This record gives sequence, structure tokens and C-alpha cells, in this order.
Amino acid sequence: MANTNNLTVVSGKAPAIVDPLTGSTNPNTAQILNVTGQGEVTVPTTLTEVQLGIQVDGKTATEVQQETAQRSTAVVDVLQKLGAQQLQTTSIQLNPVYNDNQTLTGFTGLNTLQFELPTARAGAAIDTAIQAGANLIQNISFTASDKALQQARLQVLSEAVKDAQAQAGAVFNTLKLTPEKIIDININSADNPSPSPLVFNATANAPRIATTPIIGSPQTIEGSVSLDIGYSPNSVATHNLTGASQPTFALVDPLTGRTNPNTAQILKVTGKGEVTVPTTLTEVQLGIQVDGKTATEVQEKTAQRSTAVVDVLQKLGAQQLQTTSIQLNPVYNDTQTLTGFTELNTLQFELPTARAGAAIDTAIQAGANLIQNISFTASDKALQQARLQVLSEAVKDAQAQAGAVFNTLKLTPGKIIDININSADNPSPSPLVFNVADKAFATGTRTPLIGGTQTIEGSVSLDIAYSPNSAGTLDLALNGLQRSA
Repeated sequence: MANTNNLTVVSGKAPAIVDPLTGSTNPNTAQILNVTGQGEVTVPTTLTEVQLGIQVDGKTATEVQQETAQRSTAVVDVLQKLGAQQLQTTSIQLNPVYNDNQTLTGFTGLNTLQFELPTARAGAAIDTAIQAGANLIQNISFTASDKALQQARLQVLSEAVKDAQAQAGAVFNTLKLTPEKIIDININSADNPSPSPLVFNATANAPRIATTPIIGSPQTIEGSVSLDIGYSPNSVATHNLTGASQPTFALVDPLTGRTNPNTAQILKVTGKGEVTVPTTLTEVQLGIQVDGKTATEVQEKTAQRSTAVVDVLQKLGAQQLQTTSIQLNPVYNDTQTLTGFTELNTLQFELPTARAGAAIDTAIQAGANLIQNISFTASDKALQQARLQVLSEAVKDAQAQAGAVFNTLKLTPGKIIDININSADNPSPSPLVFNVADKAFATGTRTPLIGGTQTIEGSVSLDIAYSPNSAGTLDLALNGLQRSA
């Protein structure tokens, strides 16, 4: 088996490269494996960025401007007292309002403020700002600290190198090749991700009483590192397409019968691998939806029920628990008369599939009443093992294809001149079609959940030199190229 532990250092002498056209050492030609490793690190977010709006409608521009300014000042004051960072005005708008007959009916003013706070304090700050006069929540997003993001970027590169080593090892071991020098390294790291947005479109015309629970979603940093690794064969055997010990050969031009130094005899083949992995984890999105006559009534009930659901999920050991959506919207009838408000808070979490059904039922008993999404995924470890197995299967498939062609054409395989690993990324979680309201759970029965499977695919491309076994073996290939007498 090939030793892959020395892929990051120069291990002995670089392989002598013999030009298949001339039989002499060619320093400009190398037997190289090209591989790209992927790294991914999830960083917990600790900061929340918020955009609040103060919207006022009125008959005159002066009236609207004065009230907007007063309420904006009050909101700024409370945010400053709460220690809001990066506090700034991002928008000031004053616009006329016309009816269907294009008659001026009044004016609308909108001031927008943006600030940042630790996530643990953001929910209470939003509620306090709304009590002071804000009535629109235009955007909420989560971010990690600069220090945490920088550390994660460096960790991503390390993970990408390890992934490239593992992929190369799987191919080298299958082909019985010995890795040599790392000839070239390319770092393709991604920039820091943008803050993770929360779908948040809220209006309120009265003070919010209960505190809205907000749980920040993590940020994912991705990057890749590409390696070009020289290699040499372990043995002289060539029947399995792994060796390069056959004597190099001069290439004969099929049209002239003379040696042609500019054309190589190479078979190009791509093998494919596919591995199915059982899923063991379940990702769930639960919703808490409340309808009512007033924004205050709806907000209070939603906040109370959301807090109760968060509490039970935390007690059940739910992982990756986060708020993914908060919406508070007015409801109008057919005549565009305001009839009430509806609010929807969405939470997402992950649990082993064996425990997910009971967790969903418990959360619904605590106040959740919508199941918006369920999907299944395998563990990171299982997916990584499957990716390496896929590459081994792809190499075997390429060998089998090449062997069928070489045997039919009576050709002798020579060196594997180039190897390209085209591994696929981990698949997305397998979704379950699931949209159910709380009435379906009135009987109290447990929801059975059976996870599906995930399929990992990948491919490996080989360039294999070859030579004929005896004179006249290429007659079939050459007949169509002979010139007419």
C-alpha cells in the first residue's frame, strides 16, 4: 500500500520522468496527480445586526416629518443607553401618497436605523426600540467576531489540505502508486461570508410585551487547496494499469510509418464511483404561527409560545438550534380593511433521526403548530468516508474501462501519465415532503420518522500511455486512414 503520510514534504528524490516519445529523461514532463481538497468550518455567531424602521403616515409633510423625527430620536436614545454598537442612520424617506385618482391624500415618512449587539441582548433591544417608537423590523442578520472568522479561515485551509491528502491517498493506494514531491500548491480560500440573514418583516402599532427569543444561526466558511503531486509506481506489473515499468517506446505515425515526436499514444478514460450512505441525522424546521386582532396580542402570544418551544428543544438536546424566520404582518380583507395581524416564528434544529419524531411531537405540545421542513443527512464522518470510497470505486471503473479497450485492441498499457480527481461535494440533505398543522397531532401519537439515504458521486480521469503488442495489431484502426492508390 502506498505511503500517503509524506504528501506535504519532499520525500526522497523526485521520480525520474522518462519521455514516452524518446525514452530519455525529460525534466519538463512529470507524472502528476491533480487533486483539490475542500474545507468547511461552521462558526457560532455571537453578534446580531439589526435594521429598524420608524414609519409615520399623515396628512401633511410637516406633521409626518415632526412625528418621525421625535420617534426616531426616542429610538436612538434607548439604543444608545442599551450600548448598541455601529449605530447609524441608513435611510430617510418622505414621500407623497396618492389615491387611485392620483389625488394627493397625505405623506409617508420612513427613517431607518442600523445597529449591532451581542445576540443574547438583541431580542430585548428590539422590543425596547419598538416600545420607543420603531414599528418596522427591516432586517436581522447574524455574524461571528472578526477574530473567530479569521481563525476559521485558517482552519478551513488546514482541513482542505487534509482532504486533498486523503483523496490522493485513496487513489494512490488503489493504483499502487508511490507519492513523491508536491510540485505545486494553490490556495483557493473564500472570503469571509456575509452575515447570515434572518427573514424578518415585522410591523407593530403597539408596544411588544413579551421578549422575542432570537437564536443566531452559524456562519459557514469554505475554502479549497489544490495540489499537484508527483508519483512513481511501486512494482513492475502493468496488467492492472497501475505500473509504469514497461520500456518507453517511440511513437510511429500511422500515415507515414515514421517516428513522430509531436504525437503521444495515450488513452484518456474517466471512471465514475457512486456510494449510498444511510442517513442518521434529521434537520427540522418548526413554525409557531399566531393570528389575532392586534399586533400586541399576536406578538405576545407568539413570543410566549416560541420561548416555550425553545426551552423544550434545548432540554431535548437539539443541536444547531437557531431562529430562521420572524414575520409579523397585517391582514386585510377583500376591501383592504385591516382585520388583524398574523405572526410566524420559525426555528430550525438537528437531532438523531431516532429521536426526531418524539422531539417534533413535544415541540408541538409546547406551542409549535407548523412543520415547514424535514430533511435527512448522514454524519460528517460517514460522508467523508464515502467520498474516499467513491474515488477508489472511480479508479477501479477507469481501470476496467481501459482494460476492455486495451484488450480488444491488443495494446499494452504503459505509464499512467496524469491523474485528475473530480470528486463531488457532499450532497445536500435529503428533503422529506412534510407540511403539517397541529391538528394532525391531536391524538398524541408519536410521529415515526425513517431516514432515507444520501448518494455521493465522484470521478477520476486517467491518461494512460500504451504500445502495440505485435506488428499489425492496429490494422483495424489504420484501414480507414490509408490513402487511395
